[in-house]
Amino acid sequence: MTTGLTSRRSAEGVERTVAAIRQEAESRGATVFAVVDHAEAARQAGLEMPDTQVVILGSPKAGTPLMLAVPDLAIDLPLRILVRSDGGAGSVVSWQEPGFVAERFHLAEDQLKAFATPSVLVAAVIDQQV
Repeated sequence: MTTGLTSRRSAEGVERTVAAIRQEAESRGATVFAVVDHAEAARQAGLEMPDTQVVILGSPKAGTPLMLAVPDLAIDLPLRILVRSDGGAGSVVSWQEPGFVAERFHLAEDQLKAFATPSVLVAAVIDQQV
């Protein structure tokens, strides 16, 4: 386990999990800026890797005030959710822990709400699978 990341297992594979996260994010008013398919990029370069995609999402209304208060936060915004195959059933979904971000940038408790978005989205998607 990597310091500062939280992971959960999805019962679905990478493609379906990414699609569900994207749909859940958009239904809650977040903007999905991009989905980066690292495995496809690797294939185009003549390399192979397990399915690995990163959903890049956020809300300018939530992120802009944070970046104005702490400009270095822009390095971690927009938010990202990693979905990858590890050879087991389903996929692994990972994101940055809000406390890790808070500690790195000395954020106040009230500034952390936006960084809880990935855990809320992932919980909604994975808990629906049960």
